[in-house]
Amino acid sequence: MNVIRQTSINHRMAIIFAILVSVITAFPQVYFRIDHKDLYQEGTQVIEMLPHGPWAQRVREIQDGHGLGNIHQKEGKNDPYIYQPLGPMIVAYAGSIFNLDINNTLLLSRFVLPFIIFLLIYGFVFLVSRDKFAALASSIVLLLADSLMSYSGITQLLQGVSPDHFLRLARPVNPAVIYLFLFAFLLFFWQFYRKGNWKHGALSVIALGLNFYNYFYTWTYLYAFGSILILLLIIQRNWKQSLRIGGVFVGGAIVAIPYFINMYRASQFPTFKDMGISSGIILSHQPLFIGSSIIIALLFYLFLFPRIDKEKYLFGLAILLTPFLTMNQQVLTGRLMQPDHYHWFFHKPLAVIFVLITIFYLFDRRHLDLYKKIFAILVITSSIATAVFIQAYSYKYDSRDGGKIAIERQKYGPVMDWLNSNVEKEAQIFGTNDTAEMVVLYTSLNVLYHDGICCTSISVTKTTLYETMFTFFRLNEVDAQSAYEAFSRERAFVSRHIFGIYYRKLYGAYEAIPDEKFEEIVVLYKTTLSTPTSLWLKQIFAKYEVEYLVWDKIKDPLWQLDKYTFLEKSAEFGDIVIYHFNP
Repeated sequence: MNVIRQTSINHRMAIIFAILVSVITAFPQVYFRIDHKDLYQEGTQVIEMLPHGPWAQRVREIQDGHGLGNIHQKEGKNDPYIYQPLGPMIVAYAGSIFNLDINNTLLLSRFVLPFIIFLLIYGFVFLVSRDKFAALASSIVLLLADSLMSYSGITQLLQGVSPDHFLRLARPVNPAVIYLFLFAFLLFFWQFYRKGNWKHGALSVIALGLNFYNYFYTWTYLYAFGSILILLLIIQRNWKQSLRIGGVFVGGAIVAIPYFINMYRASQFPTFKDMGISSGIILSHQPLFIGSSIIIALLFYLFLFPRIDKEKYLFGLAILLTPFLTMNQQVLTGRLMQPDHYHWFFHKPLAVIFVLITIFYLFDRRHLDLYKKIFAILVITSSIATAVFIQAYSYKYDSRDGGKIAIERQKYGPVMDWLNSNVEKEAQIFGTNDTAEMVVLYTSLNVLYHDGICCTSISVTKTTLYETMFTFFRLNEVDAQSAYEAFSRERAFVSRHIFGIYYRKLYGAYEAIPDEKFEEIVVLYKTTLSTPTSLWLKQIFAKYEVEYLVWDKIKDPLWQLDKYTFLEKSAEFGDIVIYHFNP
């Protein structure tokens, strides 16, 4: 107990800054409650998506007692998961312990996770560098100013525009939980690497194994790092250390056996290959450019980082060489994934850490203590100022989740209350993507359509994708003559719904879907027109067990649901009407 107390006193500034990072991260959601306290006095569901993201819906799905087989639709709840469940489980169960609703569950995570992550990053950097300033600066830059790790981000900030939509750290679940397990592993693994203590080795194995259940790109990055580190040690003829480190990575794979079993089961589904395509996997052996920032960081490290401590030098070198492997694994595997994920969450953050460690080392070597403190203060204050600006700007002007959007969403509050009170749990709802976002997050119901169904569940077939998409064109009264023009106006929607992010990754835009593929879809739609729209819709809603439809009369004036005899109006809230489907 005395050790913990003494450590807390010695590193009290880290604790203070960890609290500050948590407050900045959670503040937009807190301030929304203060700024719009009248909404909370009306007794209806308040929509707090500041910011929102797909991981929030996965948290709700876990709280509803499901896995992540299919977070949107009624079918496939017990299928093998594609997206790992550990992050949503941590957030969901933390909220359930305190009996919190989804809004307060996410708010709790925005306070707790940044605090823990800050201390993990601080601990790792401090143990590597033995420098509190380096540890503080690295932690704050990574968590509060990561959007400035690019030229475009700096340019936008200088123009008075937020370089990001709220802080990335504020997004539900990830990247917060990505950093949680990444730096937990690095913290334990560094101590095992230096001391050979098998207590730290066991903790490293557990942390590494848990990464398999959280984020695909984390464990693949770490195994690439481990491979390079072992190779460097073999070159140094350090056989004992190579074997010890290899043991950690073998142990991590053993912990991950249930994950591999799950993925094997998923691979047996006929939709598995299409899921990979929709998720952006491209068949290619073409190498990729690493990026100038990583090369500059590597050169900076090679020429300026001290080599007296060979073990430390090799560790950092392995970190900075890893991007050459992760960005080019497709040369061997023939499958190009989404290299941006490596760049955002691993390559740049860790490169920044080792560059900052090197800079602070140079200050110490030249005994420039005053300049070292000035530099640390400059980095810390500018990072905090950047974060405050991003949060404030996004709250007021963000086109996704801030400004008017946050207020306009409140019209869905009474709708969610009605659905929760009048519709049996697990029923299937049909509406637009805006409706689907709210339903999945604020009720225990399912939705037939959501813009993520193409690439989040192996239970979704191509037939389901076509029929859900065609439903919108049917409701908008698109006939054979106007079909090509109508589909052309929605070319990006068509591409994304059927093929996910594939053509955006392959050619740079959703609209870049090849003409022959696009025309095939239009022709397929025209063939369905032999069945009258009224009968076709009734068949589709019956097939997918749709019980209720939610219609925004202003956004979708052509739907005209009143004319269908199999639909009965159940409730109306301003511009939004709820209909019950009678098969």
